[in-house]
Amino acid sequence: MNASTVQARVLVDELTRCGITDFVLAPGSRSAPLALALAAAEQRGEIVLHVRLDERSAGYLALGLGKVSGVPAAVVTTSGTAAVNLHPAIVEADESNIPLIVLTADRPPALRGVGANQSIEQTQIFGSAVRLAVDLAVASESAPDIRYWRSTVSRVVAAATDAWRPGPVHVNIPFADPLVPDALDDDAPATALGGRNDGRPDGRPWTADARYVAGLSTPIDDVLGVILESNQVPARGIIFVGDHSDPETMSLVDDLGDALGWPIIGEPSGNVSDCDTSLTHGALIVADADFAAAHAPDMVVTVGRVGLSRAVLRMIASAPLHIAVDAQSQWSDPTRSADIVIAGVPLPPEEAEIDPKWLEAWQGADVLAAAAVETVLAASGDQLTGMQVARMTCSAVPAGGMLFLGASSQVRHVFNLASTFVSEAIVMGNRGTSGIDGAISTAWGAALAMQRGDEVADPTWAIALVGDQTFLYDSNALLVPATESRPNLVIVVADNDGGGIFSQLEQGEPRFADSFDRVFAVPLGADVGAIASALQVPTQVVRTAADLDGALASAIAAGGVQVVVARTCSRIDEAGTWQALRDAVHAALGSA
Repeated sequence: MNASTVQARVLVDELTRCGITDFVLAPGSRSAPLALALAAAEQRGEIVLHVRLDERSAGYLALGLGKVSGVPAAVVTTSGTAAVNLHPAIVEADESNIPLIVLTADRPPALRGVGANQSIEQTQIFGSAVRLAVDLAVASESAPDIRYWRSTVSRVVAAATDAWRPGPVHVNIPFADPLVPDALDDDAPATALGGRNDGRPDGRPWTADARYVAGLSTPIDDVLGVILESNQVPARGIIFVGDHSDPETMSLVDDLGDALGWPIIGEPSGNVSDCDTSLTHGALIVADADFAAAHAPDMVVTVGRVGLSRAVLRMIASAPLHIAVDAQSQWSDPTRSADIVIAGVPLPPEEAEIDPKWLEAWQGADVLAAAAVETVLAASGDQLTGMQVARMTCSAVPAGGMLFLGASSQVRHVFNLASTFVSEAIVMGNRGTSGIDGAISTAWGAALAMQRGDEVADPTWAIALVGDQTFLYDSNALLVPATESRPNLVIVVADNDGGGIFSQLEQGEPRFADSFDRVFAVPLGADVGAIASALQVPTQVVRTAADLDGALASAIAAGGVQVVVARTCSRIDEAGTWQALRDAVHAALGSA
């Protein structure tokens, strides 16, 4: 059996011993030893293999699988620029602390730097974005170093799943010819190679990682006592919750908000919609300068990665006291204003000074903002806006399901207008770097991981809400072999033919009108529905709120992967509706 074949089989075997069950493969020649080892493992029922033509989609699919399961998926590519295409997903995994294992095939060192075909410098290609980078030695024909390979895999998995800071790891594997098994080889598994070093008995990993890192929540007054002479918690405070991956956070935030009488303003992937003091339109209220100035908090607590709203960041930066909650060594504090950072959401104090008028003011403003929003959106009639698409999509998420939000307009519409609309379901997105790339692939992987083990008669559902540019950027995610299973996933595309988010930013000011479409919105006139249909995905195209409601219901009932394209009004009309909405909220809050 040739060295490359032995090495690939051992690596796949040890990865499965370490608990890795999902492998995502982008076809290539130099990675043939791994591809054949994975195909054999799939036939034996040891792994779940996903095959994608586009390496970028493959990387984000693996990211989504790990994002939900907490177990890294391994993504495999051939050498050269194929490996480079994984970089965006790796950066997202790094910033979001998502476990991910990257296996890139490479030429042997003798073929590097001499102009060999499909050969680039890829040993450190992902730089500081990976927790660990390993460049394996070329496998020896005379003395296969199985102990070296197996122990390396154990370290790689441990680094990816580190209790303190999980994330992506990179293993570069130089394969020498021949790249396929010898003609006389049977397709024996790696465990049948012969000798003690084939693997540990009973299928155990070569080296088990039994390290343990834990964080202990502390009463909030004790936290203040670390930095202040007085540990009295102010009566006027706000809890801001951003993106995080700890499911226990929601109940702890709920307890703290109740005990202190503080409003909770959560970004969509903060998943605090069921907390008693959560606000539906908190971000919209904070963005009103007059109300924010009259209701400035004496203290803020931020949980996770907060940064979706500039107005929220301004309020955090100006607060006299700021407790940041983030267990990562590179904790989130974009305003650089944190007085103290702690690993877990603080517990309520034994005694708290509560100002009931404080919470009443914020909750009253939330009610007034809701009425203003409904009035403005109702004036649009049956014409769809991106805001309406976001609210209707949130309301359609089934209990126990998942909502995946694309970046740009969609996640902001939910944050401003529907923060508490998704109940008894999980909300997530690629918030590490907030890019539009790979959104559909990530949602696909997350849905697969979430729905694994579902009963046929009682499936869970996932809905992804993206913009047209986000869809076009990752439409290759829908190119999936017919032999692979599909998740129950409805992809809702809010289609306004261009980058609608820019209409709401400085670039959308009238003075830039002559250049706006050319360099910001970039309308392409693409028929998103036709593209989805051409990729053999059932697709509905709607133009009214009533039709969208019906399309969402029928797509969920149909099962499998479905696309619903919601053709919204022009970007100019939507920008006008957004401004009218903000003006109406401002007028309503004048009485708060």
